[in-house]
Amino acid sequence: MPLEQEAPQLDIRTYDQIRREALLRIPRYTPEWTDWNESDPGVTLIELFAWLTEMLLVQMDRVPERSYIKFLKLLGMELRPAVPATAYLTFTAQPGAAVNPVPPGSQIAAQPPGADQVIFETSEGVALIRLPLTDVQAFDGATFTVVTPANAGPDATFRPFGWQPQVGSALYLGFTQSTPAAQEPIFPQQMNWRVFLPQNTPERRQRRCEEVQIAPVPPVELVWEYRPKDDPARWRRLQVFGDGSAAFTREGTIKVQGPVEPIMTREGRVTDERFWLRVRIAGGSYPAGAAPVISFIRPNVAQALSLATVREETLGESQGTANQPPFALQRRPVQPDSLVLETEGPDPDRKVTRWERRDDLLASGPDDPHYVLNATAGEVRFGDGINGLIPVAGSLIIARSYQYGGGQAANVGPNMITLLLSNRSDIASVMNERKAEGGNDEERIDDFLKTAPTRLRHNNRAVSTDDYKILAEEVGGVGKAIALAQFHPDYPDVDVPGAVTVVVVPATDDPAPRPSQPLLDVVCTYLDTRRTLGAELYVVEPTYIRITVEAQVDAEPYASPDDVRNTIITAINAELDPLGRGANQSDNGRDFGLDLYPTSLYSVIQRVQYVKAVRYLVLFADGQEQDANQPINVPRDGLVYGELDHRIEVRPYQEQ
Repeated sequence: MPLEQEAPQLDIRTYDQIRREALLRIPRYTPEWTDWNESDPGVTLIELFAWLTEMLLVQMDRVPERSYIKFLKLLGMELRPAVPATAYLTFTAQPGAAVNPVPPGSQIAAQPPGADQVIFETSEGVALIRLPLTDVQAFDGATFTVVTPANAGPDATFRPFGWQPQVGSALYLGFTQSTPAAQEPIFPQQMNWRVFLPQNTPERRQRRCEEVQIAPVPPVELVWEYRPKDDPARWRRLQVFGDGSAAFTREGTIKVQGPVEPIMTREGRVTDERFWLRVRIAGGSYPAGAAPVISFIRPNVAQALSLATVREETLGESQGTANQPPFALQRRPVQPDSLVLETEGPDPDRKVTRWERRDDLLASGPDDPHYVLNATAGEVRFGDGINGLIPVAGSLIIARSYQYGGGQAANVGPNMITLLLSNRSDIASVMNERKAEGGNDEERIDDFLKTAPTRLRHNNRAVSTDDYKILAEEVGGVGKAIALAQFHPDYPDVDVPGAVTVVVVPATDDPAPRPSQPLLDVVCTYLDTRRTLGAELYVVEPTYIRITVEAQVDAEPYASPDDVRNTIITAINAELDPLGRGANQSDNGRDFGLDLYPTSLYSVIQRVQYVKAVRYLVLFADGQEQDANQPINVPRDGLVYGELDHRIEVRPYQEQ
């Protein structure tokens, strides 16, 4: 017999029932009591008793829930902590100033309208190119094309090596010397460039997860070059330390050696002298029809996370006992890997001991300096002398540094992370040209109680399709997901043994939310370490079908036609919303692969206030008119979404 899904109510009686039962006992136990009106003091006491008893029953009914939470805690399950958002920041040097590198941990703030300030910290350092990038040219092997306006972004696109890249095709990057040269070099020893791919493309975004963990071999050999001062007639090659863009085929960072003593020259269609770098195809070829298309390329880019660092925080003093209370950090939630914990002994030489974090202390010996961190609560717990060392009595517990933060509020829009919190006169500006992504709030207790059974079932491993789905939805920024077994995104009509495709819908405000390439990479990284060994894993965006409704509606004569029309459009789009963001939808929106019947929208329109009749209704799927008697077939990995402006005609209703 299956267990009940909901906790049983220990007593279901309400205030009115308890009061009535007490009043019915009066004739049996006190027959001389004949006045049962509310004005009687005895009845007032009965009502007070009924009210207090109902409160006690409510608390008693919460006992099963409390026991459930304690059981999950006993199993070591905790709320998922907040996840930080990731942004890529472009720094611009102050013209003519002596420029210093931007160190890791530099703080830049965003101030969203009507919200609290969000702090981002750079997770890597970046040395800045002093000069601005002013000219970009694409050379296809025969002619130069000026693509500077397209590289200004953010929505334009261009082909960095032309339509048909070949050996000798190159991308030219020109820097302008607008002020007198300073003493320090123009270019740093290492340059950080980032390639940004188009956000809206007709091609479907997808990622084979093995390519995220193991960098794919670029289809071509790219070399970075510059013209040196001692030999301006020739191009000198620069060393590439890492190419995360895989030869401009994916969004990523390229780390390149900086030029030494470059010279200004004229190249291509730019008549003024510039300091030029070029990226040239030295060998290999791109597959047919796969010439790279990018949105823009930027120097001086650093990754930043929505975290803040705390340093030298004293948590308390050790009692030296086996079961001493946990020590609390002042800020939470804590990023577990960021905590550096030490103790200073009470002896005169203040002996310092560095402690190591463990998931549990079951395998720790009595002399192992290990601790356990509850990242959500921000609590540190030490051993008991049997499993894990006890800090010496009187020792100070010190968090040398740790990071805290995260949450959905950090998913700020483009050009909002602009406030540099350090006093840097050598930096003219900093901004994020793409929105920050991946931030997720700390898990709510209600959601935790619902998902705990599934988390226990998958045990942080992906075996069934439900496991893949649940794990994918744990990633910050993912609104919903589905896993399809034996489904290959390139061969949707064929069962491919071993293939697993996870379809991801991001939590954005777009009518048809499409995940960015970085979000697909994050989901891949999260799932790839948890998948079964033989699974060929893909993470893709949904196949969307745009629905346009054309209808003729009769409304009450006194109703505003424009208001009725706007309300109908809102109701239709809410019904078709992929994430269920409308009032008429469930929390998860429409199911993947759910066919759409045109007749289902009649009731949606009919429920709108002041609507009397729907005279005419036709559906268009991606612009194609559909048969009113046939459903719109949606593929297994597909979703529908509503057009922003449907063709709705509202007329006054007239009695026949």
